[in-house]
Amino acid sequence: MLALTALFLLLSLVYGGWIRAFLRDWQALSLPKALKDFNKSAQTALDPITLPRVSVLVPARNEEDNIGALLTALQVQHYPADRLEIIVIDDHSEDQTAAIVKEFKEITLLRLDVAGINSYKKKALEEGVAKASGELIVCTDADCIPGPHWIEQLVACYRSTGAKFIAAPVALTYQQNGLGYLQALDFMVLQGITGAGLFSGKLLMANGANLAYPKAVFNEVNGYAGTDHIASGDDFFLLHKIADRYPNQIAYLKSKEALVTTAAQPTWSTFLQQRIRWASKSTHYKKGRLQQVLSLVWSYNLLLLLLAIGGIFDSHSLLIFIGGWMMKTMVEWSFVSEVAGFFGQKALLKKFFWLQPLHMVYTVVAGALGLSGNYRWKGRTIR
Repeated sequence: MLALTALFLLLSLVYGGWIRAFLRDWQALSLPKALKDFNKSAQTALDPITLPRVSVLVPARNEEDNIGALLTALQVQHYPADRLEIIVIDDHSEDQTAAIVKEFKEITLLRLDVAGINSYKKKALEEGVAKASGELIVCTDADCIPGPHWIEQLVACYRSTGAKFIAAPVALTYQQNGLGYLQALDFMVLQGITGAGLFSGKLLMANGANLAYPKAVFNEVNGYAGTDHIASGDDFFLLHKIADRYPNQIAYLKSKEALVTTAAQPTWSTFLQQRIRWASKSTHYKKGRLQQVLSLVWSYNLLLLLLAIGGIFDSHSLLIFIGGWMMKTMVEWSFVSEVAGFFGQKALLKKFFWLQPLHMVYTVVAGALGLSGNYRWKGRTIR
């Protein structure tokens, strides 16, 4: 028991160090001056004559319930229509997704006609990039909703920083229940870590629901070649390839105007499958300290769970677990509170302490199952 307690305290020190670093880097992350000036001028600083042409790529599979809302939001962007193209790549949808896309004028619909591959989304994006006429490629998912200044913000960041890869914030809409609160908090923290990690250059993460890069750079790094056998990771692995070539030209756009929203998973089953899918690519990470951080987080939560299980039989283990639960909350509180302020989700902090045990369980289970690489997503079984 003494050894277990000592191990927990050691991990807590290391874990706390990482959290403090994330907080410092998130607080230091700010908009470029040119983008601040652009926002203060009510989005009038972009010269329409010199604006880059933008291609928005939307891979979609069985998204009849969502695709219409996204396309409507894209068609009312505050960006010249003659400088914007929207391409939907239908990934063998078995519902009315393609039919709904056809109802929207000026939107290009591509049909993915390959089968038997492991990463359909990467292939869909490759075909979208090949078709795109834009200088800047912007990617989102079919179940997302951007604000009206989304494209403007990404273009202003691209023009003012010269970034070769831009990641931008994503927020969850969620039901008012335990599953919804857990997802919203977890996702929000991941976004904070994403921004902090990209700012420091020590932790390279992104979310495919909101990112942008020049088409020329995608072609320069040969797209997804070398990672196309991995089912997921269209965002991570492209980021890593571009960062290898342009390590100082990666940006996180910490702007509320650049935020997109997406719905949380509706059931525990789909939530777990999503997180297993995310964890399944972790063994392939080669750049930065991402594997170290993921291993630390998983080990820390596993140790707490073991203490909780031991507490069923031994009161000392239970006391250590309760102490660890409180310590973990205190260590994370400042960072989570800071990120929640940016996303306007301070109300979630009331749930934070009570959701910790549930978060421990899901982290350990999803991390362990993700190592197998097997999960079910969008009606497909991935192995």
